[in-house]
Amino acid sequence: MQKRFRLFYILLALVLAACSGVASTTVTATPLRMATITVTVDMGGGGAGFTSIVYAQEVHTGKTFQIVMPASSHGGVVLPTSPPLSFSVEAPGTYVFYAVLINEASYHFGATGCPAVTRCDSNDLVALEVIPGESYSVYIGDASAKIPPTGVPVDVPWHK
Repeated sequence: MQKRFRLFYILLALVLAACSGVASTTVTATPLRMATITVTVDMGGGGAGFTSIVYAQEVHTGKTFQIVMPASSHGGVVLPTSPPLSFSVEAPGTYVFYAVLINEASYHFGATGCPAVTRCDSNDLVALEVIPGESYSVYIGDASAKIPPTGVPVDVPWHK
């Protein structure tokens, strides 16, 4: 019985020491610096007719941010449209943007500067340099764009 009380008092002393701040260390977190991206996905009918995942991928590090664009159309929708969506990425950085349909990954669209359903000279992704605190608009509509695997440095053609 006496051993239980000793163990109790030792544990109590350790808990109180830990809570008193004597043994604590102050860690100051560095706030992330972010930029805001407002993205429009156009699949050719003036909007996004199906739900897609929109990606922003840093070209050098591969760090990838994503947002779901919930735009499924059901029934007699003539021109399915989706409002632009905003999300944040770490800044500074150089990012490419693309969207992949959730129901069929072979359907994807990239931000190449080329409007939807248009044949352009280049289908390279256009990279955007972002700086902290700024806001940017991105248009994604080129179904011929090549898209990179996520989480690794971008290995498909891109330019600034």
